[in-house]
Amino acid sequence: MEILSRLSKILGVVWKVLTGIRNAFANIFFIILVLVFLVAVFSDTKETLDSDSVLLLNPSGTLVEETTPPDPAEAFLKLGRETAVADETKAQDVIDAIRRAATDPRIKAMVIDPRDLQGCDTTKLMDIGKAIRDFKETGKPVLAHAMFYTQGQYLLASYADSVSVNPLGGVMINGFGLYQTYFKGLLDKLRINFHVYRVGDYKSAAEPFMRDSMSPEARESSRQWLDGLWQAYLAELGKNRGVTAADVTSYVENIDTRLRDAGGDAAKLAVTARLVDDIRTGDQFDQFLEGKTGLKAQTMHRVPFRDYIAMTAAQTPKAKELVGIIRARGPIMPGKQPESMTGSESLAELFRQARQEPSVVAVVLRLDSPGGSAAASEEIHHEIARTQEAGKPVVVSMGSVAASGAYWIASGANRIVAAPTTLTGSIGIFAAFPTFENAAESVGITSDGIGTTSLADLGNPLRPLSPKVEASVEHLLKFGYDLFISRVANGRRMAPEDVEKMAQGRVFLGQVAQEARLVDQLGDLDEAVKTAGTLAGLTAVESKELRREPTAKEKFMQAFFSSGQALLAPQSPALHKLMIMAQAKAGLLDTMTDPGHIYARSLECEASSF
Repeated sequence: MEILSRLSKILGVVWKVLTGIRNAFANIFFIILVLVFLVAVFSDTKETLDSDSVLLLNPSGTLVEETTPPDPAEAFLKLGRETAVADETKAQDVIDAIRRAATDPRIKAMVIDPRDLQGCDTTKLMDIGKAIRDFKETGKPVLAHAMFYTQGQYLLASYADSVSVNPLGGVMINGFGLYQTYFKGLLDKLRINFHVYRVGDYKSAAEPFMRDSMSPEARESSRQWLDGLWQAYLAELGKNRGVTAADVTSYVENIDTRLRDAGGDAAKLAVTARLVDDIRTGDQFDQFLEGKTGLKAQTMHRVPFRDYIAMTAAQTPKAKELVGIIRARGPIMPGKQPESMTGSESLAELFRQARQEPSVVAVVLRLDSPGGSAAASEEIHHEIARTQEAGKPVVVSMGSVAASGAYWIASGANRIVAAPTTLTGSIGIFAAFPTFENAAESVGITSDGIGTTSLADLGNPLRPLSPKVEASVEHLLKFGYDLFISRVANGRRMAPEDVEKMAQGRVFLGQVAQEARLVDQLGDLDEAVKTAGTLAGLTAVESKELRREPTAKEKFMQAFFSSGQALLAPQSPALHKLMIMAQAKAGLLDTMTDPGHIYARSLECEASSF
């Protein structure tokens, strides 16, 4: 009893200590929240722009159509991050900053620093490149410098008047690839039955669950658009750097022997291949920048494009009649979804807003999606029809990807505008869902019982699918595919049999889709806005983005996220890793939530290395 009494006292002391520590942390966190809130509300954070400024084009993370607001956990984990590098960059923000800077007398030059840019979204990079070319026409110099260039970073840098690299840097160009992960072997080992049904010989979205390698049909289809995308990349480098496609291809294919001949000096090789102009350290680049601008380092102010956007006000549309722009990115899913997803209800709200606003006389739907739920795609298709019935034409502007369910949506528009490098088409559908009866049985778990009908066990993952259910799914898919074909045929004014020839799940580049009459014209968002204005009878076309109003919680978290970093110390490496894990995007299965399990989605477009 005496031992138990002592142990009880010890545990009591330990518990009090732990409670005190917990309360201390809670109080500290509360104080931090209050301080951040006070800073966000009462401080005047608006900066002024110096007269001798240089626009720093430093996009980070992946280029997207619309960034996702940080959730509370993500915002807290980001606090104190020393570099505060964003995981996404809205491409339109980059374009807007460049356009404003072109006519801003305070901006004397532009410096491209792409070190934190991820991926190679050719379509978005070419849209940004168009704005850079317009900027250069003002006579202001554009210079690029980095320690090392990846493929996407180099494409952005190639628009500069001069490209330099660090002495220990280089240029890595590796081409485009499609390498999907196949799960059939794992599913077989785990004895999981993944039931997959598809319509379309080239509809390869379900192949990762059916095969352990790429099918000949998928290989044939993917080869065509991958080669087209690669040629478009090479052609853009040719315009910017004066190199031929053969020059760049030789650089890639013979990188080992060329590096050997250069003594392993990748920077020297990049100069020899005319990919960069000079080799410079950071200090040498600063001196070069001074010479190009006539500004001294002591008075020169490099303003990152995000800060510049915050400092400069967007031009308010003056016209009484406008084109409304609605953006949709990510997998198509039912209901309300965050900005990283295309939610059927989320888009319906924006279309209703467009129909109700008298000043909006036409709509441009900017699509950047690989597709998703067939039912959600059909709902959005109906919203386009309702908007047209209200007398407001709808033009679809395709971004990097507008395939499968996204094309289902687009087919209802008055006009479809795509970039030459847009991935589109993939007209086909599939259904997929797992059952675990064999896996459960292997560990001694079985399911048995009775039901009033032969379908009473439907939805039980421990029960096998009956032949009746499998046949029913195939009938549903056939109906969905026929409806998809019908929507395209009606919207594109084509015979169903002609659409069928272009269907079967094939993926096309925008320029090929135009030849197949799946797209009306080639161009970017600006061209789509002009087209929408013309359809609405406007002589002078102005536009505005239609966005949902952020909730009070989102507004606070945005203020918390932006202000809190100034108050906290940098994170530890362990917390930084935890933050990255917390920011991981939803997996494939997390976005496959259609109640009917029927999808119009192009997974090959998502798995591509670009």
